[in-house]
Amino acid sequence: MVAWLKATFNAVPDVKRATEEPDPTQIFQNHFADLVVETWMGARLYVYVIEQEPKIKDLRNVLRQNTQNGIGTLFVLNGCLLPSHESLIKASEWQEALLRLHDGWIYAYVSSNDGIYALTQVHFDPTPYAEEYNCWHMPNFSIESVAVRHRENDASLRGQWAIGDIASIQFKRRVHHERINQRFHYATKKTQAPKQREANDKLDAYYQMLGIERNASEKEVKRAFRQMALRYHPDVSALPRGEAEHRIKGLLEAYDYIKEYHGWR
Repeated sequence: MVAWLKATFNAVPDVKRATEEPDPTQIFQNHFADLVVETWMGARLYVYVIEQEPKIKDLRNVLRQNTQNGIGTLFVLNGCLLPSHESLIKASEWQEALLRLHDGWIYAYVSSNDGIYALTQVHFDPTPYAEEYNCWHMPNFSIESVAVRHRENDASLRGQWAIGDIASIQFKRRVHHERINQRFHYATKKTQAPKQREANDKLDAYYQMLGIERNASEKEVKRAFRQMALRYHPDVSALPRGEAEHRIKGLLEAYDYIKEYHGWR
């Protein structure tokens, strides 16, 4: 999985180098990152792949040491540790801590039965009840930019930390619209017929895969498909060939479904 993640970061235009080798600029370290990412702007980011429920004190120690050294931190969790899509849950302390490092989401990786990996954002939308959240997944997240930003945290990870930011401005706008859609979805979910709800969910997922809004025109859908296809075609993509072929297959399925839904030729 780490090798796939390294290839994913190395395909980002902002990234000068992503490596599994220890950072030679840091002599005294009490922990080691799974990936060391350096951007062309000189920012340095440590990426940690978390395979079991983390302890708050361990997260704090990593954040403290990295921030003191001017290094950003990014935690990527095994998706099995997080709630499933459309869950209503009580967040644990460590989940609360991690989601506050970003804008209400946690980064995770998921894998298919044939070993194909993908990144996702697992969002926690607050409900009127304390510590209770509606959870939904933003699938097929693509890293389009890499930066390190300082964020103030007032929860159990209290402090100002250097955090890895891998969501572009355009993607954050998409998240904003998707949050609105999700709130409407939760409000109307119980009143929709099961087949209608399933069709709407599938259509929404395919629009998300193409990175466009549901009200996009036929021309916009076609342009988005072509841009994504050029990016992930196995002959040009920096991703492993199997992953690139999986992405292309998904894009074709999404494009065909949207066209059929609207009756476009």
